[in-house]
Amino acid sequence: MSLNAKRKNMIRVIFHIDFDYFYAQCEELRDPLLKGKPVVVCVYSARGGDSGAVSTSNYKAREYGVKSGIPIKLAKNKLKDVPDAKFLRVDHNYYSEMSDKAMKILRKYADKFELVGVDEAFIEVTERLEHDFGRAEELAITIKQELKRELGLTCSIGIAPNKLVAKIASDFQKPDGLTLVKPEEVKQFLTNLSVGKVVGVGKKTEERLNEMGARTIGELSDIDIYELIREFRKKLGTYLYNAARGIDEEPLVEGESVTQISRITTLKKSTNVVEEMLDDLKSLCRNVHKSVIEQSFSFKSVGIMLILDDLSIKTKSRSLKSPSTSEDELFKVAKVLLEEAVAESQLLIRRLGVKVSELVSSKGQDTLFKYIE
Repeated sequence: MSLNAKRKNMIRVIFHIDFDYFYAQCEELRDPLLKGKPVVVCVYSARGGDSGAVSTSNYKAREYGVKSGIPIKLAKNKLKDVPDAKFLRVDHNYYSEMSDKAMKILRKYADKFELVGVDEAFIEVTERLEHDFGRAEELAITIKQELKRELGLTCSIGIAPNKLVAKIASDFQKPDGLTLVKPEEVKQFLTNLSVGKVVGVGKKTEERLNEMGARTIGELSDIDIYELIREFRKKLGTYLYNAARGIDEEPLVEGESVTQISRITTLKKSTNVVEEMLDDLKSLCRNVHKSVIEQSFSFKSVGIMLILDDLSIKTKSRSLKSPSTSEDELFKVAKVLLEEAVAESQLLIRRLGVKVSELVSSKGQDTLFKYIE
C-alpha cells in the first residue's frame, strides 16, 4: 500500500447533525399556523405566573432579541408589540417522540452513531464512503432531504475529519445549513473564527484568551502550549492547543453520550442562608447519586449552579482526587461549594442545582456499591 493510500485510510468522515431550533420547530410542525410567527418555548417554574426561562425560540423571535435562557418576563417584554407572538410550555414527551423518529433515520446511514442530545447527534460514515470526502456532501443532502420529506424537520450538518471541527462546522451556516470541511481545509476554516467557537470555551475562558491576544482561533494557535498550560492547567491548556489546530482523535461513543448528570430545583423562597438550603441540597445530591448508580458511573467532578434573584447564573465546581461513587462525598463537596458561592455573592438565590461530571463508566465491573444496600 502506498503512503498516500495509508494516509487516506486513516482519515475519518464525521457528520454532526444539529436540528434547527428543535423544540420550536416541533411546535410549528404540530401547528402549521405558527409558521412565520415568533414562537417561544418556555420552562415555567413552580412559582407560577411568568416565572421561568426561555428554553428555545424560533428565528422570528430571535429577531426581537429573544434567546434561550432569558427570563420569560423579559421575552414577553421584548415581544409586547408583536400581537401574534406565541409563548408555549415545553412538551418533552412530544419532542422526544420526534427526536426518536429523526435519530432512526440518521442511524440508517451511520457506520457509528452517537446521540448527543434530543436535537443533535454525530454519525461516522468513513466506511460507507470509503474515506472519500468527495461523496460526503451528496450523502448529507440525501439525509437532509429524507428528514424534511418524512418528518418536516430541517437541520444543519457539519462534515469534517473529526468531531470537534464537525460540530463547529454545523453551526457555521444556520439554519438548514451544510458545511463541508475537508482535511486539507481545516486550518483555513478555523483560522478566522472567534475563539468562542471552540467547543467548551465559555465566556470567562474566551475573555482570558482575548486578554492573552487570542481573539481568533488562528491567534490561539500562535500561543505556546506551555503558556496555555500555565494559564489553564494541563487538561484545558492541552485541549486548547490541539483544538486551535483542528486536532481531535475522540472516537464516537455508540448510543447516548452522557457527559454530566445534574438536577435543579426552585427554592420555596429566595435566600442566601446556607442552612435554609441544606434540605434541598441533600435531596438534589440524593437524586443525582441515584442516577449515577443506575447508569453505572463514578464521578470525578462535583459542581453547583445557582440562579440568583436577578436571574444571573453562578456556577462553581471542584475536581476530586479520584473517581467516586459516594453520596456522602458528593454532598460534602457540594455543601462547601455552596458555602463559598454564598460568601462571594450578595444576591439571594432562587434556584439551586447540583451536577457531577468527568464520568467514568463501570459497566461490566463488580464495584463496591453494588453490594451495599
